[in-house]
Amino acid sequence: MVVYAIIVLVGYNLLKYFVLSKIKVKINKWIIFAIAMVALLLPNILVAAFHVNIQNNALWVYGPSSLFIILFLWFIDLSGWNRRAGKASNSGTGYYDKKSKKDKIVIKPKAKPNRVKNRKD
Repeated sequence: MVVYAIIVLVGYNLLKYFVLSKIKVKINKWIIFAIAMVALLLPNILVAAFHVNIQNNALWVYGPSSLFIILFLWFIDLSGWNRRAGKASNSGTGYYDKKSKKDKIVIKPKAKPNRVKNRKD
């Protein structure tokens, strides 16, 4: 089971780096979440409706679970939950930390050398 989790997480990171970062998401993040929920519930619905034994078929056991995990992690990446926890996203999804940029900008007053020379009392 640990090997399966490692394979799915490595697969997601590769997909995120090579595929998901290149996709401009024009669909809502909630649609991705809904597709993930369908991928999670669809095998159970098919088993209940058609009385099919899927325990012997590894594709039906691990496939929808892997699809759900990948879609759910993509949903989390799109919603920005990892950024709210203080971690910057390096996925190339176009996230730019505006707060850190504002913290780095220091406004310095402009030197005005003639102010004292032209002062009339």
